[in-house]
Amino acid sequence: MAKKHVLIVESPTKARTLSGYLGRGYEVCSSKGHVRDLPAREFGVDVRRDFAPTWEVRDRKLVSALKKAVADADRVYLATDPDREGEAIAYDIAELLGDADGERFGRVLLHEITAEAVRRALGQAGKIDPHKVEAQRTRRILDRLMGYEVSPVMSRVLAGRKFEGLSAGRVQSVALRFLCDREREIHAFVPQTYWQVELAFPTKPPFTAAFPDRVTEASLLEKMRAALAEERCVVTDVTEEEVKRRPSPPFITSTLQQTASSELGLSPRRTMQLAQELYEGVEIDGQSVGLITYMRTDSVRVSEGAVSEARAHVRSTLGKEYLSPRPRVHKNKRRTQDAHEAIRPTSVEQTPEQVAHHLRADQRKLYELIWRRFVATQMADGLWTRRKVEIRAGDLAFRASSSRPSFLGFARLYPVAELEDEQRPLPEDLSPGMELPAPELHTEEKQTEPPGRYTEAGLVRKLEREGIGRPSTYAAIVSVIQERGYVRRDGGSLKPTLLGQLVSEFLAAHFPETVEQGFTAWMEEELDRIQEGEAERLEVLRAFYERLHKRLEAVERLLSRGERFQLLSDVSCPACNAPMTVRVWKGSLYLGCSRYPECRTTRSIPPDIAYTWTEDRVELARALEQAAEAPDAPCPQCGTPMLLRHGRFGRYMACPSCRQTAPVSTGVTCPSCQEGEMVERFAQKRGTFYACNRYPDCRFRVSGRPIESCPECKEGVRYEDPRQGVRCSNKHCPS
Repeated sequence: MAKKHVLIVESPTKARTLSGYLGRGYEVCSSKGHVRDLPAREFGVDVRRDFAPTWEVRDRKLVSALKKAVADADRVYLATDPDREGEAIAYDIAELLGDADGERFGRVLLHEITAEAVRRALGQAGKIDPHKVEAQRTRRILDRLMGYEVSPVMSRVLAGRKFEGLSAGRVQSVALRFLCDREREIHAFVPQTYWQVELAFPTKPPFTAAFPDRVTEASLLEKMRAALAEERCVVTDVTEEEVKRRPSPPFITSTLQQTASSELGLSPRRTMQLAQELYEGVEIDGQSVGLITYMRTDSVRVSEGAVSEARAHVRSTLGKEYLSPRPRVHKNKRRTQDAHEAIRPTSVEQTPEQVAHHLRADQRKLYELIWRRFVATQMADGLWTRRKVEIRAGDLAFRASSSRPSFLGFARLYPVAELEDEQRPLPEDLSPGMELPAPELHTEEKQTEPPGRYTEAGLVRKLEREGIGRPSTYAAIVSVIQERGYVRRDGGSLKPTLLGQLVSEFLAAHFPETVEQGFTAWMEEELDRIQEGEAERLEVLRAFYERLHKRLEAVERLLSRGERFQLLSDVSCPACNAPMTVRVWKGSLYLGCSRYPECRTTRSIPPDIAYTWTEDRVELARALEQAAEAPDAPCPQCGTPMLLRHGRFGRYMACPSCRQTAPVSTGVTCPSCQEGEMVERFAQKRGTFYACNRYPDCRFRVSGRPIESCPECKEGVRYEDPRQGVRCSNKHCPS
């Protein structure tokens, strides 16, 4: 009788791909992710019994089906993802199916899903790594301690109810703090005026030379003007240098998310979804083929075989001159887990052009990015030639430069950003001692700008640099803080909401460890030490909980004494004139009198209210005045004048008689359909925007408040863009 082999993976897609490779004699099953976890509605951790967890089976029918499949199997292969989560899933499957310590089950690590790689991995089946399992268990219990110990206390303090739903995640709280600190820097920033000074020379071709320093005093500008009227401009130095540009290392999880965000406009979560699809397999000529290696990695290591294949491809398609003199080997950062290779194509011969018609547009773009980045690592450096000129007018020195590529090297395949002075005009005949014609003095008044908000890619970069989170968690961190309503997207950047600021301020005041990057990074290193067998689960949990428990007791003492955490605003209570504080109720913010319970006056706050953060309070008064402005409108049903209301989904008009509701109108006709009217709308992730009231028949919308139909082009609407000021919605409008 033929032997039966069972292969168990998490994903149904991966199961279909592997079934096509293995054929008869193998049955491939899917666990559909974790087969057991901590209880969904209970704490599930007994702190008094050394943090003993209670594990619940998620789908008993699925586990029964797996038991039936392996009952008569000679060999069972556990091919879950090659990371901590995958190791824990493999352990749970083996334990539930009755062979956690036996020899019938083998652990298979699939770093890439190709026929050859799968056969090789099956031949190297090993045992489940207990240290990886311990690290995953520890992380899961740490997260549960935060969720079930800190979150209810925070809800009690901020909302007066234990189960308000406010969340204080172990890693997300630090990410939120990064965003809130940056927002405070922006609010506290005081711009400084300065001037950029350039000399424009009427040569052939004309060129400009810049004063290297910022001019911060207007009086210095006048002195420069006077000096230039008297002094001759003479070239004092001309140099030429070679600028060498090297290819970046192959992608790891964080750099893939950052580059896909900046170049393709993909969120970290969407990037990982697409990468998962490319890893698990795409249908090509009737067979499912894995196109990239495992996508959750912090290692830039690449196998010798893959390097040789890339070098052979460069030599045969571009020529030997485009090949790096020797194979490039990139070094990993300190404490890199190095469990997997960098993210690369499983075969360089599967070029983006060859597989393009098998992929969706977003899959194709991401695969092409990964393919080109990897192949470029084995290509020659790019060379640019830069000419630098120094010009003096008395004691004043000005500089000009121009660069151009002399050999693109890797940039022929993987384009890079232009140098700041690339292709700038600069006469070829400039030489030391040469007197130049009298220039025009160009000055431009500018102001220093505050630091920019983090983009999703920038936040991932910050998390990686500070050692917060790991490759498998970056996308989830960025997504969760948005889903919780703590952060929303403002254009391409992330802006903390007032609720996010409130949560972050409370945690910083009472649970500072939760928002300290050093402490969270230390916890991540402790999890790495457990995975490497250098630390024990219990000692790490005790160290964490000892600090946490002290903080919890301190907050309980404050509550028992009647002391409350208050976030003061600049809004005065209309009843007693005391300052009002920001509070939470059912996911929405409102203002309550700071003298509560003596004074119970409240006032609603719009969900996307503009605010300014200062050291001792949050400024809301001006924004609330603006939010209270709305056009007079009769009820369309009974004719009664409608009143402005604020809800968790933004402003709206309500009839006091018949309770009819309507969106807030702008009075501007929709430029797209010429029938509807632009009205105010609200989305949780986007905030307030303006759209045609004939939606879904007309889907026209703009990000800022419409002002009027554009008088210039007659085709668009002029609106207040949050970032660029007043502009027309028509891209071709001359205004």
